[in-house]
Amino acid sequence: MPELPEVETIRKIVERELFGRTLTGLDLTLPKLVRDSPLPDLGLLVGRTLLGADRRAKVLVTHWSDGLSVLTHFKLAGQLAVLRPDGTRVVAGHPVPDPEGPYPHKATHLTLRFGETVAYYSDIRQFGWWRLMPTDAVDAALGTFRFGPEGTGSDAFARDDLAARLQRRRIAIKHALLDQRVVAGLGNIYVDEALHRARIHPGRPANSLSPDEVTTLHESIGWALERGIAQGGAAIRRGKAFPRDGFPTVHARRDEPCTTCGTAIVKFTLGGRGTYYCPVCQPELAAAS
Repeated sequence: MPELPEVETIRKIVERELFGRTLTGLDLTLPKLVRDSPLPDLGLLVGRTLLGADRRAKVLVTHWSDGLSVLTHFKLAGQLAVLRPDGTRVVAGHPVPDPEGPYPHKATHLTLRFGETVAYYSDIRQFGWWRLMPTDAVDAALGTFRFGPEGTGSDAFARDDLAARLQRRRIAIKHALLDQRVVAGLGNIYVDEALHRARIHPGRPANSLSPDEVTTLHESIGWALERGIAQGGAAIRRGKAFPRDGFPTVHARRDEPCTTCGTAIVKFTLGGRGTYYCPVCQPELAAAS
């Protein structure tokens, strides 16, 4: 969190609310936010106009006038809030700070002023980063991440390509899917959702899946991400899901009934990640098949 759907929601907000606006002021209170930035002075953006917003995997890419661009990674707890002049707001990303509460919050580390419209970047974990660079350096910078194809909205995400990437990995299927070189943009929430829909136990070796299971998983990944995007990101607060239209189906729903069979959802730790699954729909015994 935030994962691809949350970052895509942020991208849409930036495009809708800030496109064509000129940055009139900027306050940075956490210098390490720009660690490893080729151009560490975000103040260079003041006076520049925001020309567009792209996304690659979980990285937001904003383009500014005069040949400048910014890569933003929200990591575990990044949030963007845009407050309009009329007092209304749009917020996406991590649920802290409270989207209905006051801004700036104590976890707000960057304030961007576009006249009377103000954008706040907050991050209670302080793992996120912003990297300012010339626009012509963006492709090379993204290339260093070695991202695989995206699981939605990408013709490059082919079923046979997914099969080949999984066949080379003996690690648990959940670990494989969290590897951004396998499928870009997937994180803990949407991997749990895709595996539940595909009826695959998260601990199964990635290279143990049958051709039919890979086909089902391929479809399930797209389904999970599209559902997340449609909702503007999964509603999860303080480790508990607040499902909309039955989604999320398993993640953050420990002890709640499975939406497919009614069995209580189980949570366990897999490779340091809190993992949710249905023991009936996703039996461990399938690992031996």
